[in-house]
Amino acid sequence: MNIHPAPRRPTFAIFDTHPVMRMGLAILLRKNFEEAEIVESNNIRDYDQNAGRPEPDLVIYVLHADFEEEGYPSISEIRQKYSGSRVIVYGPEMQPEVIIDYFKKGVNGYLSKYADISEMLICIRSVMGGKRYLGAEHMAFIFEYLIASHTPQRRGDLLTRRQKEVADYLVQGMSTSSIAEKTGLHLSTISTFKAAIFAKVGIDNVLALKEILGLNEN
Repeated sequence: MNIHPAPRRPTFAIFDTHPVMRMGLAILLRKNFEEAEIVESNNIRDYDQNAGRPEPDLVIYVLHADFEEEGYPSISEIRQKYSGSRVIVYGPEMQPEVIIDYFKKGVNGYLSKYADISEMLICIRSVMGGKRYLGAEHMAFIFEYLIASHTPQRRGDLLTRRQKEVADYLVQGMSTSSIAEKTGLHLSTISTFKAAIFAKVGIDNVLALKEILGLNEN
C-alpha cells in the first residue's frame, strides 16, 4: 500500500513592526485561510530564526508610512531573499509613481489599509492564483496619472541611428546612389532604408520627411 505524504501547507508571512496590528491581520487570515500556516514576523531576520521554516509562499509586507522604514527590509531585499514568493504591499494611500515602482520591483499586489476585509481576501486569492492585483479605484487613479504624464514619442525618434543618418542625407537632397557612395552601402540597401524610414514615420515623400525631422529638432 502506497502512502503519499500530505501536501505541504502554504505559508503566509506577515512582515509588520507593529505587534497588535500584525496579530489582528493574522487572526483574519487564519479564519479565512485555514489551509495556510500564518507566520507573524517583524522582518526577514525574525522569520528566518526558525531554521526549518520554508520560503513563504506569500509575504504580506505591511507599511505604516508612504516610505520604507529604517531597519525594515525593502521590497528589493525581500525579492532577493525570497525570489519564489508572492508579495503584497499593504499600506497607506500612496502616490501613483510609488505604486508603479513597487510593481516594477516585483510585487504582485498592492492594497490600501482603507480597503475593506472582502477586498483583502480577493487580493490574496488573486495573487495566490498567479495574478497581479490592484483595486479598481487605484487602477483608475494610476490610469489617469499615466495619461496626464504621457509624452507622445516624436516620429523622428522611431528611427535607428543608421536610418537617421540616411534620412538626414535624404532631406539634404542627396539621391540614393549618392548616399550609397557616401556611406559605402549597396544601392539596394539604401533603397530598403528609405522605404523603412517612410513606413516608420508614416510619410511617402522627402518633403514630408524634412518637415518631421525639422520639428524633431525643435
